[in-house]
Amino acid sequence: MILPPQPPKVPGLQSLLFCPKSKLHIHRAEISKIMRECQEESFWKRALPFSLVSMLVTQGLVYQGYLAANPRFGSLPKVALAGLLGFGLGKVSYIGVCQSKFYFFEDQLRGAGFGPQHNRHCLLTCEECKIKRGLSEKGDSQPSAS
Repeated sequence: MILPPQPPKVPGLQSLLFCPKSKLHIHRAEISKIMRECQEESFWKRALPFSLVSMLVTQGLVYQGYLAANPRFGSLPKVALAGLLGFGLGKVSYIGVCQSKFYFFEDQLRGAGFGPQHNRHCLLTCEECKIKRGLSEKGDSQPSAS
């Protein structure tokens, strides 16, 4: 059995790409928890109420004669369309609340490897990562004097 050649091992590569204090799984769990909460809350607090209210208002307008009922299907197409529009508007109206939850979560992690200035290989900035990052930034930004 012939094995493919292995790439040469670089001595500092593992430590550059791995932070011993990184807890990516915790952040992923938190993010998925926030997304689940947003989906559930947007449904129960906005989408369902908007949908029901718009359906009731549309049915009332058809009943009062302000909207004409379809000869074959009655008020069903207009009520269904109103329900879909209300549902969509309810979901869209909750986007700001969900964004604020993510901003709050991002603020908790600010300086810990999350956000626009994050350290890509290390979610929790440990001392070893700070030193390596500081050295690489200094080396990149300052030309050598020699």
